[in-house]
Amino acid sequence: MTSRWILILLALVLTTPAAMADKQYGKQVRFAGVHPIPKPEGGGMCYIEGPHVHIYAANKIEYRRHGDDNVFIGDPVAYGWDGPKYSYKGPHPIHVDVVVGGDPDTEYCYLEGPHYHHFTPPEDPDFKVAGDAYFYVGAPPRAFIDARPTYTGINAVYRPMVYTRPVVEVEAPVGWIGARAEFVGPGVVVAPALGARVSAEVRMPVPSVNVDIRIGGPAVIVHQPPPVIIVPHGKYKHRKFKGRH
Repeated sequence: MTSRWILILLALVLTTPAAMADKQYGKQVRFAGVHPIPKPEGGGMCYIEGPHVHIYAANKIEYRRHGDDNVFIGDPVAYGWDGPKYSYKGPHPIHVDVVVGGDPDTEYCYLEGPHYHHFTPPEDPDFKVAGDAYFYVGAPPRAFIDARPTYTGINAVYRPMVYTRPVVEVEAPVGWIGARAEFVGPGVVVAPALGARVSAEVRMPVPSVNVDIRIGGPAVIVHQPPPVIIVPHGKYKHRKFKGRH
């Protein structure tokens, strides 16, 4: 047998098991850190803290890519997490490299109300603690604002979930991102801030119609889009972290 055929047979021996495994069990997907397990796969939480693989996909709204891995940046308590948890209020950056290791990498959580993460932020003057909750008070970077339309739908995912959310009954610190007009974005009317006791709902009023009557010409009917009104209601191990339960 020639060396060429030996190499071909060797390649088949080495690749066939992997190909058969992918065909039988599905494509392997890389994860890093703890994360939820999809309900069709049994539900609950995966507690593996380092890089690992599964045969199910990571959704694009609760995970961010960190190198080759998918890192969960949602609220783990919503999926049954029973480990350490820390309260946050409003959107904020996440230093993914501090959570799971690897190269420096900053991603963003867009959950608007009180929520949990299983990690604290690194020591950073842009985070203030009030009532045992972390508030982001820094100026949101351009990337933070630009990615908001892509990821803010996470709030619609979590809104119907039934689980015990953190109770934050303190006034938000000065500069809190939830009260910053440049983060809320154009076309949204924000009610006066009443501190963290405020919850909000979005109401969509009926579109208004204005009639512009001009002398010497026909009336011009202008359809105006309705505003959106927010109405207040009265392991890599987790190294480098400091926080409160």
